[in-house]
Amino acid sequence: MVESRWFSNTMLVVILINAAVLGWATYGGSAQPYLVVAERIVVGVFVVELALKLIAWRGGFFRDPWNWFDFFVVVISVIPATGPFSVLRILRVLRILRVITAVPQMRTIISALFRSMPGMGTVIGLLLVVVYTAAILGQQLFGDDVPQYFGDLGTTLYTLFTVMTTENWPDFADAVAEDHPLGWMFFVGYIVVTTFIVLNLVIGVIVTAMEQEVESGLWAEDQKLEAVQHEAVMAKLAELSEQVARLDRMVRDHGGDPDAGEPVGQGAGVAHDPVQPSNGSG
Repeated sequence: MVESRWFSNTMLVVILINAAVLGWATYGGSAQPYLVVAERIVVGVFVVELALKLIAWRGGFFRDPWNWFDFFVVVISVIPATGPFSVLRILRVLRILRVITAVPQMRTIISALFRSMPGMGTVIGLLLVVVYTAAILGQQLFGDDVPQYFGDLGTTLYTLFTVMTTENWPDFADAVAEDHPLGWMFFVGYIVVTTFIVLNLVIGVIVTAMEQEVESGLWAEDQKLEAVQHEAVMAKLAELSEQVARLDRMVRDHGGDPDAGEPVGQGAGVAHDPVQPSNGSG
């Protein structure tokens, strides 16, 4: 039951209702008591769902990391959000994230993000090196003339991060151009390297990880299909072997030789009488 489509769709609807209740609760008003009741009903449904999955899968429930996440969210939901545990009330919003576990396509995307962490970490490290180098260079070039943007390392890093997002970067470039007419070359080169090259490498790593995640899922499905087909073929071979053995026993029971394919006691052809000696009569 817990693996059926209708059960998954029902839990997805409950999760969406929970998200709507939490959003509605931010407005307060006279509906607040009813929203509290609705929230408790939703939490009760989550507890029942968790109990059913634990009964169905037992120890196998904790083999899936997504089940660990669901377990954590439900446990946080049933802890009374009063006294020293009042801070846990903020974690109610984690129940909205359960929509990720309810939709397989979202799980694939998140799994791909985790798969891309090693490669993405390397690219982000390269980006940090480029930004840090450009910050030192920018502070040395423009720090004296434009201190509001390049006065020290921290201010310069913030300025270059803003430039990397291409948000209002002409304002910084115009301020620098008043004292450094060729300062635009620094900004153009920096944007090309960071925004158009390095950040696109991050996107490339994520896309590659996404393809690997999808292919791994398809490969797992192919392996399951091949296993089913292999079992069907082996079952058919076993059936044919049993039929051959049955025919062999039938032939032996009727006095035949299954190896020669002919009745036992008879020759390969029609038996002839021995030639009688001639009596001389012609």
